[in-house]
Amino acid sequence: MAPNPGMLPRKPVPNARENNVRPGWVSQLTFPVSATSILLVLVLTLQWPRRWLYSGCAIESLAILSGHREGCRILPSIPLWTVLATLNLIYSICSTSWLLYGLFTAACYPCLLLTCLFQFRVVAGFARRNLRRWLRQLHFTRDKIALFNLPALEIDTDVNGLFVIRGVTISLSSLSLVAHGIELGLMLADDIELAIYVDEVTVSLFRRIEIGEVYANVKGGKVEMSFAELDDPTDTAADDDSVFIETPLLRAATAGSKGFQDRPKLRESLTGGSYIKDSSAKAIFDAVRKLSPDDTKAEQQYHDILTEIRTTSAVYQSRARVRQKIKAGNNGISPEDEKDMRAAMCAELHEILSIPHPPTRSVRVTTLQHLSPPYVRRFLHRLPFLLRLLIAPLSYFHNITISGIIAGGSGRWLSELLLQKVFKHYTDCSAEIRRLERKISVWLAKANFCLQLTNIDGNAQVPLNIEYDIFTYLKFRDMMAYRTVPEDGTIIQVARLGGAVATFTIPSYLLPHHEHIVPPRPTKEDEERLAEAVEDADGKPQTVQAAQVLEKAQKDETEIKLSVHGSLPACFDQSLLNFIAALVKATKNIESFNEIEEEEAELQSGGELSGGEDMAPLSPTATLSPDSETSSVRSFSADPPVRRDTGFKTFTANIRQNLKDKTTSQSIKNLAKDLNKSTKDGMKKAIGGLVNDRWIAKVVGKIAAKLETAQGDLGYSGAIPIPLEPYRAGAEELPSKLLP
Repeated sequence: MAPNPGMLPRKPVPNARENNVRPGWVSQLTFPVSATSILLVLVLTLQWPRRWLYSGCAIESLAILSGHREGCRILPSIPLWTVLATLNLIYSICSTSWLLYGLFTAACYPCLLLTCLFQFRVVAGFARRNLRRWLRQLHFTRDKIALFNLPALEIDTDVNGLFVIRGVTISLSSLSLVAHGIELGLMLADDIELAIYVDEVTVSLFRRIEIGEVYANVKGGKVEMSFAELDDPTDTAADDDSVFIETPLLRAATAGSKGFQDRPKLRESLTGGSYIKDSSAKAIFDAVRKLSPDDTKAEQQYHDILTEIRTTSAVYQSRARVRQKIKAGNNGISPEDEKDMRAAMCAELHEILSIPHPPTRSVRVTTLQHLSPPYVRRFLHRLPFLLRLLIAPLSYFHNITISGIIAGGSGRWLSELLLQKVFKHYTDCSAEIRRLERKISVWLAKANFCLQLTNIDGNAQVPLNIEYDIFTYLKFRDMMAYRTVPEDGTIIQVARLGGAVATFTIPSYLLPHHEHIVPPRPTKEDEERLAEAVEDADGKPQTVQAAQVLEKAQKDETEIKLSVHGSLPACFDQSLLNFIAALVKATKNIESFNEIEEEEAELQSGGELSGGEDMAPLSPTATLSPDSETSSVRSFSADPPVRRDTGFKTFTANIRQNLKDKTTSQSIKNLAKDLNKSTKDGMKKAIGGLVNDRWIAKVVGKIAAKLETAQGDLGYSGAIPIPLEPYRAGAEELPSKLLP
């Protein structure tokens, strides 16, 4: 477009972006320089600016101004003049006292170092390059410190287990710690094992703790356990002074990573258990991976290691297997349904080893407990207030958030538990019990069960005053239970609740080093006083409560109060209702047979009684003929065994008469044997009519239908008993407390 001849040509305006200079660059450049010049003049001419300079406050102010000019300043959310005014105001107050001035100076120079590391790339690069040379076992990338190939933590206190963290990242700018690839294997009993997998845990200092999805599996029996071939866990072959050692748990985990060919496992080159050898702590640190001094290459290596940890984790590989089954059409779930995906992943994780990546070394908890000198442990023991002073702010500022807890177990193991603990030998006594046992076993044996708790919030309150208890709180936004059949890929949601809340109240004297406030042992006078309180209680509820207090005192126990409340409504699948109905009927039948066995034992013991003593009747439903010398059985009633028939009065009267007439003991035994056999056969026939299938199904169905529309909470409150004797052991031998 041609210019208008009537208009004067305008002078072109320079573009600041073309010169790579921001508007106002003159003021931003000249102000720090002029401030530095003014400071030098004041230091050379006056006395008080020298004190200001020596304290570090003047240098910190200039560093903040320089960072503001570069566009990279600490505390960017706070205005510049607010930061400078607050810093110098604190100095003005501290300068009035030599003690405060010294404390301010001691705190100012570390802050100055952190300010320079954060704001100036030259200082940060210089620090990283030199730290890589001096501390080769650490990885420095930008503002992060990373550690890999860490030794496992062996738990050898109340339970045995291994705790593995594959990597740790410490961020200096955000003051946070991130743990990568967490694996935990615990032996809860000789035939029960707990495996936990977490990909990432983030601890933001004095802010919060964020935990990703936690997958837990309870494994029972030698076939499912990873530590089934565990050697003696109390093996003390290693020297007590050694820290990084080879232990039976570590050997079992490593053997499992190379054995168990029928289980899914990770690549052997990534398990870290290809070889085990004792070495010193220096050799352990030398085995840690080293990064290149070059910043770009070091950062690339850091991300490569994190990618390797993520892609080789048990959770990642189980998700990949589930997706492969979905693509192959062997699974009836949708990849978009995250809840069903978690249930299928939990079933896959049940077949994986508890510790898929065992390291080559481990350190025991008891070894760490004795690393500090005895005088330090004695001093800390005499100051339990320091422990509470440390735990109280940590618990207050670190609320815990968990994405979800997905816990699973094998139905085959549950079926074996029911057979051992519930059915026992009763399957040989009745065809009905055998039918119910087969029905329950079929529903359990071929399936895995999974409980999902999502969006969990937790916090704890540890008081400084020992008069108050420790209070913990957990809230679950959603609760679901799944039944998974890996063979045909069936996944069914069998139960769902609207959430739950759990609270725990823990006495303060259960904390370490608080033996001095443990309640004293109850004396005989205390027990007598509590026994009188039971007798003098007004009403049955008060009597039961007083009896519980007496029982707790006699056992020398305390308790952790537990309260769990589930939010209604609740939904249940029909297969779960059928399982509950079958289990209820089986337990009722077993209970009836148990009563028969108890009465049979009483009768057999009564047959040995001497003359003049009453014999315990076998069955309250038998009616006998009073005219018969042998008191043979005439008929049986199909009523429940709780009723008492008057025929037994006649029976006992005949027994007494026979004893008076010097009837032989053998005839009494034969009589009891015949009565026992006839009554037992009659009761077996009557038990089937006592427990009606339709009635049980109708009751269970009505309850389930009501729960689907009900509002409110449905919960349980109880107590976990804790013996006090272990807390009192050795308390008298230690010196008295300096602070309570």
